[in-house]
Amino acid sequence: MTYEQSYKDHSYLWGIDAAYDMTGGYVDQEDLDKLLKSPNKRTAKACLENQIDYWFDVGPDTGACLRASMEKLAYLIETDERVREIGESRFLI
Repeated sequence: MTYEQSYKDHSYLWGIDAAYDMTGGYVDQEDLDKLLKSPNKRTAKACLENQIDYWFDVGPDTGACLRASMEKLAYLIETDERVREIGESRFLI
């Protein structure tokens, strides 16, 4: 997968909502540290891919609990063709 595709996929998913608990469960500060140490497309792509994987692990943030986020993820996979395509291209859901 290219950087450009990873960026498009990330932008689409985050357009729905950021992943559940991005500052606690994922600790996105680690991505910032990686990018500051090695500011290039390879590092950026790896950070995008990790965040996309996390989004599919926990679902989009609903402002409620993890269960609600997972339920929204299941709903989106069923109803949003683009979400399903992104997931299938990465995880074969």
